[in-house]
Amino acid sequence: MPLFPGWQFDAVIAVIIAAVPLYVVELWVKRKKLALGSMRPFFAVLAVVFWLAVVYGSFIAPRFLTVKEYPVALGETGAHLRVAIVSDMHFGPYKGLAWAEKVVRATNDAQPDLIILDGDLVTTAAGTAAFSAFRGFRAPLGVWAVLGNYDYRVGAVTVRERLGSVGVKTLVNRAIQLPDVVEDHPQTWLIGIDDMEYGHDDWDKALAGVPDNAFRIVVAHSPDAVRTAEVNNVQLLIAGHTHGGQIRLPLVGPIARLPISIGQEYDQGLFRYGRTQLFITPGVGESGPRARLFSRPEISVLDVTY
Repeated sequence: MPLFPGWQFDAVIAVIIAAVPLYVVELWVKRKKLALGSMRPFFAVLAVVFWLAVVYGSFIAPRFLTVKEYPVALGETGAHLRVAIVSDMHFGPYKGLAWAEKVVRATNDAQPDLIILDGDLVTTAAGTAAFSAFRGFRAPLGVWAVLGNYDYRVGAVTVRERLGSVGVKTLVNRAIQLPDVVEDHPQTWLIGIDDMEYGHDDWDKALAGVPDNAFRIVVAHSPDAVRTAEVNNVQLLIAGHTHGGQIRLPLVGPIARLPISIGQEYDQGLFRYGRTQLFITPGVGESGPRARLFSRPEISVLDVTY
């Protein structure tokens, strides 16, 4: 998402919250003096609706954490993997330790086999203090993270060190083999790709040693990584970055342009991209404006069969 200072958006929100009630009160006081057919009452109604949307989107919707499950069928060998994805937490100006603890509890309640932290974990260096909650994550196959563009702006080394101190392993152009879930099933590998914008996404390094016939689950922050994944025999790519648009309108979708190049239709959810299934989680945090509208914070749980 765009890197705008949060205080600028907060200033705009404060002006809207203060100005609209004053405008409505002024109209009420002068109601008898308004000319017949005046459009000012109509504009007042629009202003109130806009005011309600700003208040709800800024202070209510971002606090409604949801857990949504997605069935992902990739084969019929009987293998099953339950993956929880937590992305774009953006700890710092808007959310911190209390929100992190809520996210950890909700993730554990979903009983995943594997937990993925899909980048943009912080917006400011102070936000890394919320990582202490990550010690509470529980998943038999571990907790794994990749880095996003905001993590690099804060400091990739700092973020990785803080994650390691709470038991979260980072996958930066690295692959690990998961335990066999079905006897005689092809090997299952989890592969983490570095951020495409601020890092160095080295696919050759990441895939070195991964058998050609292996089942490959790739985690990358940006959905744009699917272009390379599709030509490298990747069955499933997991990404974040888009926030699902963060602020959406019914029948319209995201009101701001998504920071991806593969196409604006790839906003959130499960897609087919050539031979690869692409899943994009809307994430649980906010950047730029503190608001979410018609795009609640979401922990995505993939019920993968293959």
